[in-house]
Amino acid sequence: MTVEIHNEDCITGMRDRLGDESIDCTITSIPFGALFMYSGKPDDIGNNIDGINMMEGQFALHMRFFIEELYRVHRPGTVACIHVQQLLRWKVQHGFMGMRDFRGAVISLMENHGWQPHGEVAIPKNPQAVAQRLKLHSLMFVTGKRDSRALAPAMNDYVLFFRKPGDGVPVHGLYDAETNPGGWFTQEDWIKWASGCWDDILEIDVLEGARGCKESDEEKHVCPLQLSVVRRCMLIYSAPGQTILDPFMGIGTTGYVAVEQRRRCVGFELKESYHRMALRNVEKARKDDAQTNIFSMIRKKKGAAA
Repeated sequence: MTVEIHNEDCITGMRDRLGDESIDCTITSIPFGALFMYSGKPDDIGNNIDGINMMEGQFALHMRFFIEELYRVHRPGTVACIHVQQLLRWKVQHGFMGMRDFRGAVISLMENHGWQPHGEVAIPKNPQAVAQRLKLHSLMFVTGKRDSRALAPAMNDYVLFFRKPGDGVPVHGLYDAETNPGGWFTQEDWIKWASGCWDDILEIDVLEGARGCKESDEEKHVCPLQLSVVRRCMLIYSAPGQTILDPFMGIGTTGYVAVEQRRRCVGFELKESYHRMALRNVEKARKDDAQTNIFSMIRKKKGAAA
């Protein structure tokens, strides 16, 4: 399957390279304003100030440009899978400690530009790991000994599903029984995935190489999206041969899974070191896929000979 990863800004990239209604599904993890340093580039959405009100300010404005282009390139009836994490408020910046509803802000921004909220799944985090990494008093039991009202659960990750209005072509109507025997995911899969909480996602189920792409000690970046999250979204909301978009490709997780699942993929990555790693990871996926096909052919030949 064809995978194209362009080293450029996704907004201009979508505008210049993608035609109207050319995308069948988007799977991506969007940046967070003023929280992580992704790159030093002025057109990096993550370098915009989000402010106290995330529906206003530079970050929200930049996101609106992105959402408009995303809507244009999607076919009617198709789904965009957007990974986010809930954020924290800090007393110095926001006046009090607590939750900052990034999830709600993204839903509002998408809905304001025509997308229909379609559903969501929560991906729980390990509270002990979060407490140690961020030194959060709200997660430490010793805080409860002083005043249990100061305790607060760890913030979850979410995958938000948005659908572009319209019927489109039914995904599972694209292939006949011979081409797609039994479907590319099972009823048992859906019974598990439909729970609304994917609590079996392993945080370490990611492609290697993200740390090697850091260009300075000060640079910070969230972990790559887990392969199992991308795989589930791709299986549910697309069919083999369809085109997947990842506007924030990172080190190539979506492209890697697209090769594995026989989908086409187009992506954009602004940072050069991540772009290079994404290309290497996609090439690795192709080699792994070719090796799997060879072993499969050998087994078939042995079976026929027997």
